[in-house]
Amino acid sequence: MSLSPADVAIAETEVLRQENEALKNRLSRLSEASISISENLDTESVLQAVVNSA
Repeated sequence: MSLSPADVAIAETEVLRQENEALKNRLSRLSEASISISENLDTESVLQAVVNSA
């Protein structure tokens, strides 16, 4: 059974939507880490924030 071009497009769109959502979540976490680091510039807090966001 072969998929129609419309079915292929729908599947590709869903993959792109999932990738987009994953990237948005990753950017959000990185932004939160950046804000936290900017607020707490002592070395121990900065290093802990980096470890927590990894």
